[in-house]
Amino acid sequence: MITEIEIRKELERILSEDPNNYSKIIELSTKLSSFDKENIRFSVDAGVIDRLGSELVAKQETAVSELVKNAYDADATKVLIKFENSDNIGGTLTIEDNGLGMTREQLINGFMRISSSSKIHNPYSDRYDRKRAGQKGIGRFAVQRLGQKLTITTQTNQNEQAHILSIDWTRYGIDQDLLSISNSIYTKQKNKNEGTILRIEGLKDKWSEASIKRIYNYVNDILQPFPLSEIDEINHVENEEKDLEKDPGFKVQFYKKINDKLISIADDKLMVYNYSTAIFNGYVDNNGKAIYSIESKKLNIDEIHDLSANPEEQDIQFKHLKDIKFRAYYFIYGLDLIPKMQESNIRKLARKQGGIRLYRNGFRVLPYGEASDDWLSLDQSTARRSILPVHANINFFGFVELKDLDNQFNETSSREGLLENDTLIELKNFVYRAIISSVIRIADIRNVKIVSGQTMTEGLYDSVEVRIKNIAFTLEELDREFEKESGNVEVKRNRKKRIDEIKKQITELQKIQEEEKELFLKERSMLRVLSSVGLTIGLFLHEVKDYILNMDNNIAYLIEKLNNDQVIMNRLSILQANVESFQTYTSYFDSVISQNVNRNLKPIDIRRTVDQFSKAIESDLNKNNIKLLKPIIEGNYLFTCPMHPSEWSSILFNLFTNSKKAIRRSNNLGQIEIECGKYDNKVFVKFSDTGDGIKEEIRERIFDEFFTTSLPNTFDNLDSSNENIGTGLGLKIVKDIISSYRGKIYVDEPKDGFSTTIYLEVPLATDKELDKHGL
Repeated sequence: MITEIEIRKELERILSEDPNNYSKIIELSTKLSSFDKENIRFSVDAGVIDRLGSELVAKQETAVSELVKNAYDADATKVLIKFENSDNIGGTLTIEDNGLGMTREQLINGFMRISSSSKIHNPYSDRYDRKRAGQKGIGRFAVQRLGQKLTITTQTNQNEQAHILSIDWTRYGIDQDLLSISNSIYTKQKNKNEGTILRIEGLKDKWSEASIKRIYNYVNDILQPFPLSEIDEINHVENEEKDLEKDPGFKVQFYKKINDKLISIADDKLMVYNYSTAIFNGYVDNNGKAIYSIESKKLNIDEIHDLSANPEEQDIQFKHLKDIKFRAYYFIYGLDLIPKMQESNIRKLARKQGGIRLYRNGFRVLPYGEASDDWLSLDQSTARRSILPVHANINFFGFVELKDLDNQFNETSSREGLLENDTLIELKNFVYRAIISSVIRIADIRNVKIVSGQTMTEGLYDSVEVRIKNIAFTLEELDREFEKESGNVEVKRNRKKRIDEIKKQITELQKIQEEEKELFLKERSMLRVLSSVGLTIGLFLHEVKDYILNMDNNIAYLIEKLNNDQVIMNRLSILQANVESFQTYTSYFDSVISQNVNRNLKPIDIRRTVDQFSKAIESDLNKNNIKLLKPIIEGNYLFTCPMHPSEWSSILFNLFTNSKKAIRRSNNLGQIEIECGKYDNKVFVKFSDTGDGIKEEIRERIFDEFFTTSLPNTFDNLDSSNENIGTGLGLKIVKDIISSYRGKIYVDEPKDGFSTTIYLEVPLATDKELDKHGL
């Protein structure tokens, strides 16, 4: 065993002959310190690196995500992660970012210092003021967990040279002093302005595409997708207290090198945001002023609106909200606003990840935005159908950004959500109302009804659901004021004012309810009239059968007796053809009336229904010189949900009579086309004609009762033989039938070569429904 004297002599020799051999100097100094009789010191075995790496970073996905977090903390905006030869153990992983990089001092005092305190002293990043995401001191253990050798190449704006640090983790074995192991560091010419490259060789795990995608999903789930600092521009508020750049966001891209080619495994380009119908942004500044914006390239809209904290008064600021932002990507399914190839995948993703998530200081707060969580009551509002435009959680991918440096939002003791305080109530109020207001505006642009039973010209789009929601929030806030201080004069005055506002809103809602009731009574009266008409038609069809039989017999007799008179025979042939057409026509309606006796519903075969309808109107088409093109049938087994057979007869006949009148008015070459198909559990029908079209301003009104474009100007022009006269009930009946099965009908953009296209859809029959009816 070497003595203290020998160590001192050896140390003196090294300091004299080889003063740059710092590893030997540290080794000898450590050994010399063991002879201290009055003090003892902790020593660290080099094997602790491997043990800490295995225990602190158990999973390979966690290890990579920690290194991505470090890039985020370094104010990187882009991270490229490349795997080479990673299908087997021993491959290479490269992580490259464009962050601030590290100086030599930062490498030594940060990365190379176990349990570094740099993130404690500097919890926010230098350039973008990001809340640090990486766990303190875990980065180097994540690297050790992944591979056997690490090479760090890092460069900063301040230094002209890049620093390269190499670490061989296999040297950190047991029974060695940690401080005695050195790692080489040197400089070379920079190849870019700033950033860091981690090259990890000798990977300890296999990396399949599935495991790479798991990391991507994990990183995107815990970190806010992108900052919303650009929303600041819409209210012209700048933060002048700090000399900070606006955060442009953080993107991670994963690649795998296969046959010397980089193949993209996961990046933001594979996300769904580009297919959204519209983007809603909202912002509350540091003074409580709220605004929201609506942007849609598809609908050509780009608007900014103020949002008052009190819906009944303008320019009221929020009391508790400060520096709040949100973004919501709005998706409307089933209307060709999303490519059909993408829509099914987006729907599936929305069922799992749709909704509005919440991030506090850059980190996800659960359970907000989970599939089972409806924290903004969007699903509840949709289920009540007081507001008709779609606005359920599956119609959104979005998130709220909270910069909560003052702890206005506190987590519950179980860390499952935030405490339900005044600030959270205001947050829900703000986000919900901004989203609903944006949805209503989009519906307005699309000429879609907002409230059931209302027409677009009544200006009552937000009259029911939004007001009820505002009343609920107001009552909730009043409840809290009762609990806090019931005796304060100012509070009482404010409470009285709010109660008066609620009374006013309730009175207005009662008025709307009375209007709804009046419309309902009118509709019920009209149903009685239509019922009587139906009975009359049934009686007529029953009686006319005998007349048709007699006419057939008489014509047959005349043909037999007058066979030699060619002129009379020609007339009789025409008469016989007319009677046959009349018989075919009445038999169709006779079948419809007969079906009404049977109240049972069953899945309707659209292909067969269209075929029967085409044959029934064949003579009418010839008479009016209209050509029915061969129906376009996309797909097989086009069965609707259980419906009454006569309903589809009514639907198609009403559409046909409208097309016939439109073609006659236009003097165009008459053509009609019926297209049928299915998509995403829906059966659709497109009914197109070459008539005079439907003007933009009346597209929504044509489905209202008694609205018609074919009524004569005066009674003098009324002619009982005039087929152009309309009652304004046909399309109303069609819409009521379709709506009763939770379907949709609207005026679509005309197909090429046509002037009008009516689009209908109803649910597709389920396997259970088909089995029940033996289909």
